[in-house]
Amino acid sequence: MTTAAAPPRGSEVGPAVPHAWAARPPREEDHAALLALFTEPDFHFRTHEPDLLPEWQVRELVAEERTHVLLDGGEVVGLYAFEEMGGDHAGHDLLHLRLTARLPLTAWTCAFEAIVAGELWHRELVRLELRVGEFDARGLAAARTFALTEEGTLANLVVHDGERAGYVFFSRIWEPS
Repeated sequence: MTTAAAPPRGSEVGPAVPHAWAARPPREEDHAALLALFTEPDFHFRTHEPDLLPEWQVRELVAEERTHVLLDGGEVVGLYAFEEMGGDHAGHDLLHLRLTARLPLTAWTCAFEAIVAGELWHRELVRLELRVGEFDARGLAAARTFALTEEGTLANLVVHDGERAGYVFFSRIWEPS
């Protein structure tokens, strides 16, 4: 196991700015903004090839239970969802998180901490897992700023751009209260 590393130099875009985060379930008026997110070739929210999804599949992905639209100052900037890992693993969740490419790396870290703090306010988390494709440079850079443990890579799980690729697993564990 390795620990989280500092973000690579040059991964920051512009100065850190305050964010006005809010989250809610998707609404019909979000449809155009959500479709636009999935046209970004690296908007890997529950998919390894977002820009190839037809509109009906995007609608299905965002309609899944526990999926939330992430807003910054009222603007749709991303999606997240907590997925429970099963009845025998209470408090063990997988987090799906993706922000628009327009936001700097610092925004990812701020959003991640706000999302986790909000979830901890409502319920106990024991273990949080994040999976990022080896092909996802932006997602990996962000995950490595989240104070998570980098657990390793499970190779050859998907085909991305004609090549086999794996997922890098990250986690954080809290002591039960």
